[in-house]
Amino acid sequence: MTGLVLSCEHASWQLPPDVDLGVDQDVRSSQAGWDHGAFEIAEQLGEALGLPVHAGAFTRMFVDLNRPADHADVIPRNSYGAIVPGNAHLSPGDRAARLALFHTPYWDAVRRDVAARLRDRGSVLHFSSHTFDPSLDPAARTFDVGVLYDASHAFESELAERLMFQLRSAGLDVRANQPYSGTGPAICTTLRAELAGQRYAGIELETSHAVTFTAGGCARIARAVLPFLERL
Repeated sequence: MTGLVLSCEHASWQLPPDVDLGVDQDVRSSQAGWDHGAFEIAEQLGEALGLPVHAGAFTRMFVDLNRPADHADVIPRNSYGAIVPGNAHLSPGDRAARLALFHTPYWDAVRRDVAARLRDRGSVLHFSSHTFDPSLDPAARTFDVGVLYDASHAFESELAERLMFQLRSAGLDVRANQPYSGTGPAICTTLRAELAGQRYAGIELETSHAVTFTAGGCARIARAVLPFLERL
């Protein structure tokens, strides 16, 4: 059997108490600030499987948990075209402190969970829930769901192919490694490199806002994914 770890890095558009980045709420609650519906999908899967979900508590504008700590945009000055004034002039000390308080604990918790599943089961799927805005590229982003993975990673590729088959069987329009690459900077990509040679698979699910903003859309995705995860 394969162990399972669920995560949702862009689960919230909220800010910590007493923090003001100079960004209006309507911008933070757009794609610039979070992934609409991503946590709802992950939460429903977690409830059905009896598993916790690692979920980001704050907007990606504060700290982007899907970027390595040394990435230039882990504390973004610009997020999907939205300027973040509160991040423009952070001192190195302030930057390091923010990462130590919010980024490091999240990544360490996911790492511990993944390591425990590898130790207990010998293999693990890290399933990370995200969503995308089709209006950013309406000609290309016409599909329901993207599955992001490394096609050169045999174990991961096998699971991704099985997941895509399951999603298509549920009547969803699915794309491999769209609208983003499965090998770009992300928590799954970093762990894949750290755990090279072990049976770790890090797959990101990207669901369209055309689905998540539709009544029952998130539940539809969770129902489609669930049989695949249950079989693991």
